[in-house]
Amino acid sequence: MRGGIAARICGVVAVLAGLGLGAGAGAAWAEVSFGPFANPQVVPIAGDPASAEEPFLSADGHYLLFNSSEQEADFRLQYATASAGGGFDFQGEILGEEVNVSGALSGAPSLDDEGTLYFTTTRSYFETLSTIYAGSFFGGSLTGVHIVQGVSGAHVGLVDFDAGISPNGRMMYVSVGDFSGGSPPSSADLVAYERLPNGSFAVAPNSSSELSSVNQTAKLVYGAAVTSNELELFFTAASPNQGVEPAIYRSVRSSTSEPFVFVEKIAAITPFAEAPTISTDGTTLYYHEKIGSEVHIMDVTRERFGESSKVERVKPAKGPAAGGTALKIYGTGLAGVTAVEVGGVQATEVHVVSSTEVTAVSPPGTSGQQPVAVVTGEGLSPPAAKAVFKYASPTIASLSPQTGTRAGGTPVTLTGTGFAAGVGNTTIDFGKGVASDVECAGTTTCTAVSPPAVAKAPPVKVRAVVNGAKSKPTTYTYSTP
Repeated sequence: MRGGIAARICGVVAVLAGLGLGAGAGAAWAEVSFGPFANPQVVPIAGDPASAEEPFLSADGHYLLFNSSEQEADFRLQYATASAGGGFDFQGEILGEEVNVSGALSGAPSLDDEGTLYFTTTRSYFETLSTIYAGSFFGGSLTGVHIVQGVSGAHVGLVDFDAGISPNGRMMYVSVGDFSGGSPPSSADLVAYERLPNGSFAVAPNSSSELSSVNQTAKLVYGAAVTSNELELFFTAASPNQGVEPAIYRSVRSSTSEPFVFVEKIAAITPFAEAPTISTDGTTLYYHEKIGSEVHIMDVTRERFGESSKVERVKPAKGPAAGGTALKIYGTGLAGVTAVEVGGVQATEVHVVSSTEVTAVSPPGTSGQQPVAVVTGEGLSPPAAKAVFKYASPTIASLSPQTGTRAGGTPVTLTGTGFAAGVGNTTIDFGKGVASDVECAGTTTCTAVSPPAVAKAPPVKVRAVVNGAKSKPTTYTYSTP
């Protein structure tokens, strides 16, 4: 969320939109694996648009869509076309009636494979509570602009401030922010919508479970971009009140019927970065980054490998979050395995038994279901439905200090297992109260600030909650004044 992300609704609610963008487009690829993203660089756009933010790349790579600066009162949809020599050539605003309406923003473009362009605009918010519009995009023009039916805020102040469509148009990932108290929003989560036969959208029945791990990443989660096989989700997350600037994250799942279960920050991209979009082949990730006082469209790339190894099942399928479980990993093409990862963390004592079996010992991990992958000279194996290991509920081994004032505000350090690294990814309950400023350096250590006492009895039960799983309680005592 840029320092002045601006979306104005009749001058009453400021900064309501423009935080993210839509999904990466393109036809599905065969199962492949990838190396890590690397080599961030500025994307050259000849013709030098005054500003370019919220990028989106079309399926064929020919069009780079974006909006002008969010600092402008009415930022507008623009586009560039791919240059034969690399980079893009600026073409100007997207043309057509009802695209860039005076007095309202138009931004955060997202395009499906059939040429339907979705974007955010505040033109009718107070009348309809709707901000997501769509139209048919062709040759730099948009026709048939209309409100996307079924997607709207529940009340004034709750705003759908961007939407990322899946390349096949089946799913839409909408960022819903609570701007009731002004800007920045007090919260923002992703909500999954599915397309109905009549072309409208409705909240997917499994939206909450599908995006549970994603929405726990930070206070504000927005700007979803899903790959063409729908197994990777890229998004922006930030916690402004805790000093956590926007960064680009990635989550994966083993199949489209499973939730996104593993979240990691893209290490090659430094904050302040927002608005991811992924190329059709999955090798190039575009985004915008604030560098000093300027914003640039950037990209990072990763190497793509063919399917040479695959994990088909893991035994046992679950174990303690402290690690130490002896694993047997079965699959194909495992003769060249050099490492095993569980939830993105390397296992120990890896031994290749045969081309179909590898053994390893699970590392300490985050409670909940985590993907298991093997590493060969060609990279990481692709996700698979049964290539998962479930870490048991978190544990709390110690609290320091174990007492504090009834007014709350006491910094507390917790040690244990199964914590989710990062800010706000682990919840710490103090009886009926919830700790603030929870930050975990890893899976075994967290810091938090105790809430005010809400019970008459001084001792309360403290629990850690990760991915819906609760630890056994330990005791914290509120001292009398």
